[in-house]
Amino acid sequence: MDQTAAETITCPQCGAEEDGFFCRNCGALLRGEDYIFCPRCHQIVPPGEFCNRCGQSLGGIALRLQQLALAGDEFWVTASQPPAPPPPAEEVVGWEPDETVQLADAELPDWLREISPESAPPPDVEARIYPALQPIKEEQARSGPSLVMILVLLMFVLMLGIALLALFVLVGGIGGS
Repeated sequence: MDQTAAETITCPQCGAEEDGFFCRNCGALLRGEDYIFCPRCHQIVPPGEFCNRCGQSLGGIALRLQQLALAGDEFWVTASQPPAPPPPAEEVVGWEPDETVQLADAELPDWLREISPESAPPPDVEARIYPALQPIKEEQARSGPSLVMILVLLMFVLMLGIALLALFVLVGGIGGS
């Protein structure tokens, strides 16, 4: 802490001897009216654009000690014991529908009222309408060589041709000297 905080001061309101910025007895501001309370590191620092302890920007969010002294007890929140957990609620056995309650009929559009479970198409019609949605029951038979096999064979033939051409040039077959 700086030197101003090391000397003791008598509180003008309650007469207690204190060495800090605030009186611990009554909460009055004793010194450092222009000092700032950093909201990040909770240290009292000299005024500036940034906190000289943690680097937090102090523009707009820092509180001057004078503001804290005027706020008094309304500003500070003290740590206390966490509230006791609520007692366990009675366990609900189960929900049973109440048959005495009359429900109103829903207002459905005409086209939806005309649809009934009896008007649904039979299963064999659905199979013809949506064949793509049916699971595959058997693996499809292969109908010839795959594209990958054809590409591998084509590359092999091309490499063989290049190798034969290189061999022919090395032996001196072209333009023979």
